[in-house]
Amino acid sequence: MLRFLALLLVVIGPLSEALASPPPTMKRPVYVAIYVVDISRVQELEQAIMADFLVIARWERPDLADPAAPEVRTLPLDQVDSPRLLVLNSRKLRKKLEPIAEVSRTGAVVFRQRYQGTLSAPMNLENFPMDRQLFKVEVGSLDNKNRFLIPDEARSGPMQPFTVAGWAVAEEEPMLAGDALAPDGVNKFSTVTAVYAAERNSVFFAWKLFIPLGLIVLMAYTVFWLDPTVLSTQVSISTSTVFTLIAYNFALSSILPQVSYLTRADLYLIGCMLLVFGALGEAVVTGVLARDEARVALARRIDVLARFVYPGLFAVIVLIAFS
Repeated sequence: MLRFLALLLVVIGPLSEALASPPPTMKRPVYVAIYVVDISRVQELEQAIMADFLVIARWERPDLADPAAPEVRTLPLDQVDSPRLLVLNSRKLRKKLEPIAEVSRTGAVVFRQRYQGTLSAPMNLENFPMDRQLFKVEVGSLDNKNRFLIPDEARSGPMQPFTVAGWAVAEEEPMLAGDALAPDGVNKFSTVTAVYAAERNSVFFAWKLFIPLGLIVLMAYTVFWLDPTVLSTQVSISTSTVFTLIAYNFALSSILPQVSYLTRADLYLIGCMLLVFGALGEAVVTGVLARDEARVALARRIDVLARFVYPGLFAVIVLIAFS
């Protein structure tokens, strides 16, 4: 009998402790809205954007419910169990509102914060100036063990139109919910992301880049229509075209992105430079050949051939750069 009681105590003891222990903590939802007031600047070199946006977070605190309280109470964040929100892709943001929350009689908590400043925005500029970029506002909660974030679509969105020049920006898709790795490298915390698609207006670059360079290439093309016996005139036109192209290249440095890889605009510019220098080289070669009476006909045949090859090469450059 004693053995049976001892065995029963061994079995029931751990079971009673398990039943008496509190249940694991449930993660509580926080509804997050991201309202973008403005995107005012795109900084390709810094891989960043200048933005103005509002983050609105809502969660429940039943223990703060009080039917006799004012309709809206203002409390510090440390008294309302704040989810400790932060903007994950922040570079340099300024907070414009006080760090307080509003609590209703039913215990519903609302926190608002407006941010102005710079956000990190990785860009791939290989298709510049016909590129399309994605700009993100990513918000996470440092309370990764107790909270998970849910997008609040009804209160999110853009205030159109944005003031950024040279871009057409629109909301890409509904807000995204996900997870990000915590600073400890082990845990994850919940995130909410607003994504905006930005398409560059390429008309400006057509007038500033493509058409002027095309005219410079056509100016170099005229040397093929001059008789190779007038070498001085051919060389004069070719060298002036080269100098014009070099000067224009310096002028373009302020509008071209300074990246370590070639963009479409770079390919077009390099192709135009090769054509212009090639025209100069052809003019020198045919001019030297024309000094010999026996080779004047050969020099003229080379010029005739170049009249067809040159525009064909220019068409190939355009296709390579923009196809």
